[in-house]
Amino acid sequence: MEHNRATAFLAAFNDIEAFLRDVLNAKKSDGFTWMANLAAKKGHISRDQVDDLKEYAELRNAISHGAYRDLRPIAEPLPETVSEIERIRDSLLSPALAMDVVGPQKVVTFEPGDDIHEPLAVIRDTDISQFPVYDGGECVGLLTTNAIARWVSADLGADDKLDAKTVGEALQYAETQDQAVFLPRQASATSAVEALTTPLGDGALPRLAIITEHGKPSQRPLAVVTASNIPELVAAI
Repeated sequence: MEHNRATAFLAAFNDIEAFLRDVLNAKKSDGFTWMANLAAKKGHISRDQVDDLKEYAELRNAISHGAYRDLRPIAEPLPETVSEIERIRDSLLSPALAMDVVGPQKVVTFEPGDDIHEPLAVIRDTDISQFPVYDGGECVGLLTTNAIARWVSADLGADDKLDAKTVGEALQYAETQDQAVFLPRQASATSAVEALTTPLGDGALPRLAIITEHGKPSQRPLAVVTASNIPELVAAI
C-alpha cells in the first residue's frame, strides 16, 4: 500500500516527539508543546522551530482525529509541509555542530601578566578584537577592544604616556557585557545561536561563545563563535 503524505508527516512528527522525550527525559504525560518550549530553553531546538512545531502539533491532532480510509488518514498535509517537518526531524536527529560550521581555530589567548603590547600587536595585524584571558588554566575574563579603549582613555596621562603594562591592568576596564559563554565540542549550531542570542543575567548578550571539550572554562579553547557567525550557523540548522 502506497503511503500518502499524512503518513510521512506523522512518521516525522513521531520521530521529533521521541527525540524531545529522550533529550528531556520527559514523562509520557508531558505534552508536546511543553516539551518543545523546554527544549528551546535548554538550547536543543531554536525558537523558530518551536513555533513551527506548535503548528505541526495542531496539524498532527487534526490528522490523527480525522477520518481514515483503508487505515490511512484522508487529510493530507501540503508537500512543502512534509518536506519542512522532515528537514526539522533530520536536523534534530543529525544536528550540524557549531564546531563544524566555524571550523577548528588557533584561539589567541593571554594571561594577566602578559605585556599589553602583545594583544595590541594582534589587533593591529589581524581582525581579532577580543581575547579570552586565562589565569592558572581558568578563563577569568575577556579582553576586548572596547575595554582597551576605556583603559587608554583612563590611563593616558598628560605626558601622552600609558602607565599600565600588563593585560591584567587593561582587563580591569572590562564591563559587565564583556563576557563569554562556554559550549562543549559537541554543541549543535542551534545551541550556539541560542547561546549568543540569549541575554545574560544583566540583560546583555555575551560577546562570544568559547568551545572547549566539555564546555568548561577550565579547559583550553578549541574555537570561538561570535555574532558574525550567526548567519552561517542558522544556514546549517
